[in-house]
Amino acid sequence: MSISPLKPTNISPQATAARPEQTLAQQQKTSLNMAIMKSSEASIGAKDQPLALLLRTAIDNLNEQLGPELGENAIQNAASSGLDFSPEGTSQRIVNLSTGFYEPFKAQHKNDSEAESLQKFLNTINKGIDRGFNDSRDILASLDVLDGDVAKTIDQTYDLVQLGIKAFETLINQQSQPE
Repeated sequence: MSISPLKPTNISPQATAARPEQTLAQQQKTSLNMAIMKSSEASIGAKDQPLALLLRTAIDNLNEQLGPELGENAIQNAASSGLDFSPEGTSQRIVNLSTGFYEPFKAQHKNDSEAESLQKFLNTINKGIDRGFNDSRDILASLDVLDGDVAKTIDQTYDLVQLGIKAFETLINQQSQPE
């Protein structure tokens, strides 16, 4: 099954009016996310639309799990926020947030060489990243939604995060080399 790109005329007025600073691609993604969320709210039956039921169940259970920390309807709010939830977008946020702590970490390890600080830092963030992905997999497995495309998407995101961390390591090593 292929999904054709949205045409600019298919973008809802709410999506464009609320976020005029978004690019066309971001507006399209927001519109698509909103359409997915809206379609999941329709009356669905397990016999007629098992994947729609799966989506609705996953959304309801995730909202229940995330509600105490992120508020009511966390999934719908995130989907309409314009965030890129693709493996590429998600992995980029994980890498940026994780590696953004390197300078403060290094400042706390002044007596270590650059190589030692970097290795300790990478060990620390990799433990956190692994734990986060494992916890996510456990939650999705407990909701019976960790299969097929969901599992592949998580694996792809994890692989992209690992590539991003490796690129960060390479960059720091290159910067610390005398010219």
